[in-house]
Amino acid sequence: MFEGHARRDPERTALTCGDREMSYRELNERANRFAHYLTSLGIGPGAMVGVCLDRTPDLVASILGIMKAGAAYVPLDPTYPAERLRLMLAQLAGGTFIVASADTRDLLRKVSGTVLLVESLTGELAAQPVSNPAPKLSNQDLCYVVFTSGSTGVPKATAVRHDGWYNLLDWLRVDYGLDDRADGLTVSSFGFDISQRGLMAPLFCGAAIHLLPSRMFDPVMAYQIIADRGVRQLHCAPSTLYVLIEHETAVGDSAMTRVGHVFIGGEPLSVSRVERWATQEGNTCVLLHQYGVAECTDVATSYELRDYPRYRAHATPVGTPVQNTEIRILDDDLREVPAGDTGEICISGLSVSAGYLNASAADVRRFTELPSADGPLRIYRTGDRGYLTADGHLVVVGRVDAQVKIRGMRMDLGDVERRVREHELVDDVVVVAVPDRDGELRLVAYLLPAAPDLDTRRLYVDLLDVLPHNMIPQEFVVLEAFPLNANGKTDRQALTAGDLV
Repeated sequence: MFEGHARRDPERTALTCGDREMSYRELNERANRFAHYLTSLGIGPGAMVGVCLDRTPDLVASILGIMKAGAAYVPLDPTYPAERLRLMLAQLAGGTFIVASADTRDLLRKVSGTVLLVESLTGELAAQPVSNPAPKLSNQDLCYVVFTSGSTGVPKATAVRHDGWYNLLDWLRVDYGLDDRADGLTVSSFGFDISQRGLMAPLFCGAAIHLLPSRMFDPVMAYQIIADRGVRQLHCAPSTLYVLIEHETAVGDSAMTRVGHVFIGGEPLSVSRVERWATQEGNTCVLLHQYGVAECTDVATSYELRDYPRYRAHATPVGTPVQNTEIRILDDDLREVPAGDTGEICISGLSVSAGYLNASAADVRRFTELPSADGPLRIYRTGDRGYLTADGHLVVVGRVDAQVKIRGMRMDLGDVERRVREHELVDDVVVVAVPDRDGELRLVAYLLPAAPDLDTRRLYVDLLDVLPHNMIPQEFVVLEAFPLNANGKTDRQALTAGDLV
């Protein structure tokens, strides 16, 4: 799709980053040179290449180049601590190549693999042809690998196939009429699965992707780009949307109301934080409330928000399945529950990924099969609980296990607990996700100290070296002992009894 746009309209703007603009021809040729260079290194179908770059033209050219070589790219978010990146890369096969820059190289000092510094490749790339490569790929080959939080403290690598990735982007283009006017803006962290479609959907449609030239999310800068560049599609978590709306209200502008589509998902939506903005006169922006998991190519269902008064008294639906995708609500024995009953949300269809790399037995069981008239049907058990409304719309209720979503990022509380527990100041810890007054989840760590006068500030700072910022508890509560339930286990409900509900 991208190469087709480059062939038909080569001088059309494909990318901007600050004051710099790049045409489809230039971006395509740059990606082609990189692809041919990777091929000369023996990188092709079946290989995985890490990408640890800031939001720069090199990021987009590298992603395209890796796919053009037939390999799968692996987002390595430069906002993550070095230890987290080391754990992520340890899940990949030996001999991994990693694309980095002078600004991100130090984050990879503890990892194994060959680092390709973009600043050092100028000569090698200039010698490569600008023609489109033609790798021998199938729909089942891997396109990218993203990481989710694991209960063992080790991030889990989820491998996404080309058929699922194409299916998602094609559905967005067709169902929402996204065309060469649907410019996009990157606002989410690179390691987040929602960022992959945020980066690629505009290029799939023949539009431009505008890069936020900042490692961390800067709402003022992002809003200015939306206004100046006429951004028409955004893919983000609700928390990001809230910040942009609040900024628009503060400055008295209306750029967000002119964005064509905002696709939100990854965490529960607080309707009260968007209703007044969404329903104001002249707002033509369409909000799509979506549900999905990285293991099923990011998006499984979508719902257009309209009837806001209804959502005040009822849960906000996440809609009906995307093309070539099915949703089933099953009980513990994998039998469909009666309509309207709550069960585990299970996904089948093209979006179901290839699975986890180095999967444990428990991880393997998440991908299973159901008997059907056409033979075994492969499904993914999401671990989320939900039900279908009378008109067939999915409503998500919560998690079956300890996984939660904080500010759009899915994590396992056991992963957080392990890292906190490893600290020398901590004897034991229980981490829970507690809703605040706005219904947004925050992480609270209940600690048993290893010595008197536990310094929670030092603990927080030290955790920045081993956990992404969004996985660090926002509050630390020091206790003498954990309350126990009748079974002699830690009573998590009793721990949170005094917190906001």
